[in-house]
Amino acid sequence: MNYILLPSFIFLFIPCAFSLSLQNNACPLLLEYHVAAVSPRCYHNPDVLSNVMTVTQRHGYQIKANSVTTSDGYILTVYKITSRKAQGPMKPMFIQHGVATNSGPWVDIGNRSIAFYFADKGWAVYLGNTRGSTYSNKHVKLTTHDAKFWNYNLDDIAAVDIPTQLEFVFNDSGQKAVYVGHSMGTTVSFMFASKYPDLASQYLERIVALAPVVYLNGDLAITLIKPIATPLLDILDILHIWGLFHHETLIHTFLVKFCPNAPLVCRLFLDIFAGKTTQFSAADLLVYYSYWPSGNSIFQFKQYLQIASSKKFQMYDFGLIKNKQIYGSFKPPTYPLKNLRLPVHLFYGENDSLYRKKNLKRLFNEIGSEEKTALAVGSDVGKPFDHIDFLYSENLIELLYEKMAQVLVGGGGGGLPGGLEGADDDDDDDDEDEDEGGGDDADENDHQGDDDDKDDKKENEDKKDDDDKDN
Repeated sequence: MNYILLPSFIFLFIPCAFSLSLQNNACPLLLEYHVAAVSPRCYHNPDVLSNVMTVTQRHGYQIKANSVTTSDGYILTVYKITSRKAQGPMKPMFIQHGVATNSGPWVDIGNRSIAFYFADKGWAVYLGNTRGSTYSNKHVKLTTHDAKFWNYNLDDIAAVDIPTQLEFVFNDSGQKAVYVGHSMGTTVSFMFASKYPDLASQYLERIVALAPVVYLNGDLAITLIKPIATPLLDILDILHIWGLFHHETLIHTFLVKFCPNAPLVCRLFLDIFAGKTTQFSAADLLVYYSYWPSGNSIFQFKQYLQIASSKKFQMYDFGLIKNKQIYGSFKPPTYPLKNLRLPVHLFYGENDSLYRKKNLKRLFNEIGSEEKTALAVGSDVGKPFDHIDFLYSENLIELLYEKMAQVLVGGGGGGLPGGLEGADDDDDDDDEDEDEGGGDDADENDHQGDDDDKDDKKENEDKKDDDDKDN
């Protein structure tokens, strides 16, 4: 009997070894990926290892790729998506992705995709792509193999990429847009709208911030990764290895081939880098790795670590000497959140690995907008969102999109539901209180109007072209 069972057992798992060459690439359970070739519950998802243009057209939506060139030579792609279901005039919605990714996650989960949902609701959806990411990896003079291509930080994205894309959206639609950002997409929106409030008011109607990232004081994930990340990034800086993850085709192809044979490992990897979630569908595993990671500058990561350490929403810290040259002060100025005038709606997750109530309350209180709301997504039904849930939750439509739609049509959004009015987090980080209101102590000479700021930015870019980052 054993001689009969053994060949049968071996034969059952033979498909595992050859699953990479077969069609099925989506399974409802992680362990089913091992037998994807023979499991009747697994299927082929054509959106795996695809691209934004192809995916959008496959799902029956209209899309156009538009190229815009920044003042410092980066060629960015802004996608415009519309639905044949939409009737009447369309309002523009601009959606900006987070760090180390691109606009792919806005379209890669079928009818749960935010771009398709709001396009069907009558919006003209514009998808932004910041410099260095998959769809914005070109420059008028440089290539991704040049270190100088990656010589930028969050300030550059906020001061150049964001207004460049928003100007295109405004000119193309003839209307002010609603800005929707996730993670880094929220960071740069607050940087832009606080430092250039007049320009922001010219291009935008309001800001919707998903999983907002501004203050990172005492964040456990940052605390754990900082001792490793800081020296590693410093070494990469010294070696002039300034760009990370920009060999996307190679990386994504490898991950999509590897993960069906080690789905638990890939899920653990996702939890480490994106936050542990109970709402991520196993069927989306390979779709996720079709777009993540994407090209990124090490200086974006360094600036986030600086913000966490300083407990201030500040510009990039180049070191004492270069700070004095660029900013006119030894310390980098902070962003004046009190100058932000646009309506702001914060959608946060209480299970978010980057969420701390104290930090979010500080952000909410410092924002100068007369109209501002904050909502803990999913908490009212016992399904609090994590960081990645804003992109891939199985409950996106009912827990997030419908709430967003209420805000966008003037249905409110609540005051501070979800626990912001309660006590702060328990921690020993008492000294951060003295830094609250950090946006107020920015050097006034750095914020004397949009025209002056643009001139300052131009001078800063020229200085950075002449000399590489020191720290």
